[in-house]
Amino acid sequence: MALSDSAQALREVGRNRGMRRILFAFLFFNVAEWATWVAMLVFAYGRGGATTAGIVAVVQLVPGIFIAPLGAVLGDRIPRNRALAIGYAVMAAALVAAGVVLVLGAPAPIAYLMGAVANAALTLVRPVHNSILPELAERPEALTAANALSSTVEGLSILVGPLVMGVLIETSGVGSVFLVMGVSLCIASVLAAGVHLRLSARGLIHEEVGSVVDDAVAGFKELRSTPGAGAIMGLFCAQFVVIGLMDVLAVVLALQVFHMSPSGPGLLTGALGLGALVGAAATITLIGRQHLATAIGVGALATGLPLVLVAVVPSAAQAVTLLVASGAGRAFVDVGGRTLLQRAVKDEVLSRVFGLQGSVAMAGLTTGSALAPLLVIWLGGRGAFLAVGAFLPAMAIFAWRQLSSADRVAQPPDPARVALLRATSIFRPLAQPVLERLSRKLISVVPAAGDEIIRQGDPGDRFYLVEEGVVAVSIDGGHVADLGPGEFFGEIALLRDAPRNATVTAAGPVLLLALERAEFLDAVTGSHAASEAAALAVDRRLSENRVTDASTEPQHIPSNPPEPPTG
Repeated sequence: MALSDSAQALREVGRNRGMRRILFAFLFFNVAEWATWVAMLVFAYGRGGATTAGIVAVVQLVPGIFIAPLGAVLGDRIPRNRALAIGYAVMAAALVAAGVVLVLGAPAPIAYLMGAVANAALTLVRPVHNSILPELAERPEALTAANALSSTVEGLSILVGPLVMGVLIETSGVGSVFLVMGVSLCIASVLAAGVHLRLSARGLIHEEVGSVVDDAVAGFKELRSTPGAGAIMGLFCAQFVVIGLMDVLAVVLALQVFHMSPSGPGLLTGALGLGALVGAAATITLIGRQHLATAIGVGALATGLPLVLVAVVPSAAQAVTLLVASGAGRAFVDVGGRTLLQRAVKDEVLSRVFGLQGSVAMAGLTTGSALAPLLVIWLGGRGAFLAVGAFLPAMAIFAWRQLSSADRVAQPPDPARVALLRATSIFRPLAQPVLERLSRKLISVVPAAGDEIIRQGDPGDRFYLVEEGVVAVSIDGGHVADLGPGEFFGEIALLRDAPRNATVTAAGPVLLLALERAEFLDAVTGSHAASEAAALAVDRRLSENRVTDASTEPQHIPSNPPEPPTG
């Protein structure tokens, strides 16, 4: 895509009020996450050294492994702006509570516990943030741009969060970090709550919902049924294993290998953060790309190979340069993988799938942190970097075929078909990602002039949109209407589970787009707004055709349609 097209997509995100609010809220969240994470480790180090800090890190990470998939259910049960506001508010409350405990000088274990609660609360946020972006994006290009900006926010926060933390600790103590960040997350909650969302095919709040565990399991099922989704999740896990390893190995590299001053680990970690920021800015080159598997694979190689070279370079300055490059590669894995999941996974379970991503991220970080000391013992400082650098590229090569499968499933749709669906009254209330997914299921039908497309009395099997040409509608042999481009037919039999009430014939050369019964009903009856629009369309059609049979009197369209007839 040309640079001007990328700039247009970024401007589109900037003009979108909802996107602006979501991204600014995400900035407050990420700064708070990094500031409080480092602050708690500093507090723990001061109480018991590196061992205590390591134990506290694990204690803060483990609860999120189990909470993330369950908490993400909220984003698929209620409007995602509300779910996001709740997530920010819960984290704000946890941070303020931790800040009060620290300010009052409570015993350290209580402070660690509150830090773990705050860290678990943050797992409620990312899944919903990642799933709300497709609802706000009007085009696939805008979605990729929003993901690139989200990654930029994360890279910037790695630099800004610890800096803010340092200033607050020096001036007011560690408790002030949690209190100030809690207030900033209150602002994030207000920003998210003010976002307006179009009603989508998730149905928003369903009349009947299963248990939280059952809903969480649906995320696992979606990963298994979506080609390549499991491979993307595996790469995310591998990436966070590397991040967890690097948290420890940066210290080893600085102090044991290069014999740097005590500020050395911070310098090396900052190099990774700077690379993530640079890489996030560079991911605008992904905007408009139809194939993302290659970008993910290249990102994995660009993440790992510099770490391999770190093991052999003679100076710390060269290592810093390589770590910047590694951080940049990581951004491409993140943005490419996230966008591919958003394209491929069903919208109604998207939050739960990203909840699983949050879970594997926490598991990966924990695993990496635990493995790092063992690798150093077994392989030495430089040998550990060789192993870590080879890990992510090897995983990408292993998953390549499945990544390519996800790429094929998640191809951006034909904009003309999406526009045709958007212009249809029944589908107009649906969110952009739902329309895109529906457009990929449209079947081209080209009847000859005079062909009967549907016959009165036959069972309903498809919904039809007229793309080109004109069709004639007749009831009991009498002509009642002509339908042209942009108009539709076949919906009454599907929605009422009744025989066709009219015959439709091609009046000349005509091009139709059809949706199978199950796909049409899933989309329309899954959204309250689309269901109401369909009911109005049916009532209007029956009124225009002067159908008086009692079986066709207007009635409510059920949210759970009957099973299609068999045979």
